[in-house]
Amino acid sequence: MRDTKRKPSNSASVAQQPDENVCAGHALGFPLRSSLGFRPIENVTLDVFRCVCEVYATASAQPWEIALRISEEQLGAIDGPLLVARVTALLRALRKERGNGFSYLSVGCQHVSPDELTVTGLLKAARNGDKNAFERGIALALDNAEISDRTRIAVRSLAETQSSHSAALDDEVGASDFEKQTVQAVYLH
Repeated sequence: MRDTKRKPSNSASVAQQPDENVCAGHALGFPLRSSLGFRPIENVTLDVFRCVCEVYATASAQPWEIALRISEEQLGAIDGPLLVARVTALLRALRKERGNGFSYLSVGCQHVSPDELTVTGLLKAARNGDKNAFERGIALALDNAEISDRTRIAVRSLAETQSSHSAALDDEVGASDFEKQTVQAVYLH
C-alpha cells in the first residue's frame, strides 16, 4: 500500500481542482498514529519496519539506507543499526512463520495498517510484560499459523531495544501525557 495522488477530472463539466494528496491509509479508513498515541520509539520503529518491508518488496537498497538514517538520527550511530537489525529479525521471523502476506504503508505515512497495528500492539505487550496480550498478539500476528520460538524471541529482542531508548526519546521529544499512557487496543480483521 503506497500513497497515491488523485488527478483532477479532465471533464469540462466538473470544476478543476488542484492535485490533492490521497493517502492509501486514509482511503481505506486506517487509524492515524496520533489517534493511537504512539510513543516516539514506536514511530521510529514503525518507519524502520516500513523501510525493511520495502526492501523485501522491491529488492532495492535505498529503503535500507533510509531505515539506517532514520534510526541513527534518533538513536545514534551504534544503537540505530541495532534497531534496524532487530526489526529485520522480526520481519524475517514473520515471513517464515506467517501463513499470508503483510500489509504496510509508505514511510512517513501517518496512518497505520491493520498488520502494522498488530505488530505495534505485540511489541507494546512485550514491553509491558503483559503475557496474555503477548500470546494473543503472537496468534494474531502469525494469523494463527504454527508458532515457534523464533517470532517470540524476535519480538522480545526488539521490545527490549525499544525499552532501552523509550524514556530518552520521550524526554527528548517531549512526549505528551497522552503518548505516555498505556492503552490496550484490539483490531479485528
